[in-house]
Amino acid sequence: MTTNVNKQSFEGFDGPVAWDTPGTRRAFRLRTARHLAMGLGSVALWWGAVFVTVLLPVAAVVPMVLVLMVIGIMALVALGRLGWGWRMWRILRVYPWRQKSGAVRITRGKDAIFVLPDPDSPEKTVSLKVSAGLFRTWSREALKEYDEELWYAGDPRFACVVAKPDLRGLGYLAQPTAYNHRTSPRRKGVSPEARRRARAIGARVAD
Repeated sequence: MTTNVNKQSFEGFDGPVAWDTPGTRRAFRLRTARHLAMGLGSVALWWGAVFVTVLLPVAAVVPMVLVLMVIGIMALVALGRLGWGWRMWRILRVYPWRQKSGAVRITRGKDAIFVLPDPDSPEKTVSLKVSAGLFRTWSREALKEYDEELWYAGDPRFACVVAKPDLRGLGYLAQPTAYNHRTSPRRKGVSPEARRRARAIGARVAD
């Protein structure tokens, strides 16, 4: 697939927005369908497990309760990621795709760190962290393609959509300060254009 991806320029966030890049809409629809299926499947599995639990003898109820808890968490995670789709859609309609190699780090705690250039000061970098979480342990092999040629749209000081080459593995990253009202919004080092775009995706930015 041939796409027009901005590899070097950052000034003015130039280039066509990611949503208008061939392949983006299809990748977004596939991601939405996958997480919807996972979420609905987990919910259906949970209700099925409830039905089985009711039929089991009392001695088997305790382990089944643990199974129900695990399935319930899986359902919440899948539906939560599905809910991120709204923010991702807004980002893709505001920012262009860019490419970056060697952008991924893995901590000792198996968290993934994406290190991206600051759009207003490309010589500086900004880090976005993805926690390992309950069901995920990051490895270099799992993140290899992201590291070799990361595609990203957004502003790493606020939120980004990331993907593997050719728009595979679409994902969402955000700074805690971008949407959490219990934190102080970013104030310094943000150009007027960057502020405008951050507000267009619903991110918090100080005046």
